[in-house]
Amino acid sequence: MELSLVVSGIETGAFYGLVALGYFLFLRATAAVNFAMGAYVMFAGLAYGYFSEDPSAPLVLGLASAFGAAVLFSWITEDLILRPMARRARDEFGAVMAIVALMFVIEQLAGLAFGRRPLLGRELLDGALVVGSLAIDYHDLLALVATLGTFAAVAAWLKRGRYGRMLRAVGDNEAAARALGLPVRRVRLVAVIATGLICGLAGILVAPQTALSFQSHLSFAILGFIALVLGGVGTPWAPLVGGMLVSAIEAASARYIGGFARDYVLLALVILVFSFRPEGLFTVRVRS
Repeated sequence: MELSLVVSGIETGAFYGLVALGYFLFLRATAAVNFAMGAYVMFAGLAYGYFSEDPSAPLVLGLASAFGAAVLFSWITEDLILRPMARRARDEFGAVMAIVALMFVIEQLAGLAFGRRPLLGRELLDGALVVGSLAIDYHDLLALVATLGTFAAVAAWLKRGRYGRMLRAVGDNEAAARALGLPVRRVRLVAVIATGLICGLAGILVAPQTALSFQSHLSFAILGFIALVLGGVGTPWAPLVGGMLVSAIEAASARYIGGFARDYVLLALVILVFSFRPEGLFTVRVRS
């Protein structure tokens, strides 16, 4: 296999891992699987692409709009949808349907705001690193470094940060956390904002790599969720492992079976994981 394909697979896996990390944090904070995650990433990527199309426009405008939109949508999901529903009734099916509805609302908003044509964002860094016959764009290197840095920061925050440790407690047992006097609402808010920032980063990094449309969110949501399922939620690094596995499976199925079989292979693998190891590759260790 060519080295360039390996590099491309790593970049793709890192992106899937970032989306899965968004799922991971939101799940730990709210106990809800947020299928609108792909829509956050899509909207952020389109916002960045829209405001960075003009080379003379300040790049900070695209960055601020991408991060701001993703954080706003993440907050709306938790504060205006999930929390009011939790106060009224523990209706998990209703919560899922409300999130799916929000996902399509964001899709239509993106179509209205940025148009129906695909958008390609400006690279954060120009040029390429040439190693022999292989040329790697500096933007792609930045994306990989930013992804690894994000995972390391989240892992350190959950282990040592004040709100990170409280989030672990809230995610393990919210009722017990409330009984201990932990500020559950504030902890969830911090985690939801962090989720939005991660989705904003994912959108910014992917926008120069592939042309985005207002319907791109469906594949992002599905593949990010599959990465979460494969990796599990036992450690913050698990979503990255899951993302790399999804990327490797994509490449292998396309090479040996055909590109048309990718989705079928991934869905079959998800069924097997749910059947025989629903906790994923990495599980939470509970001390007795």
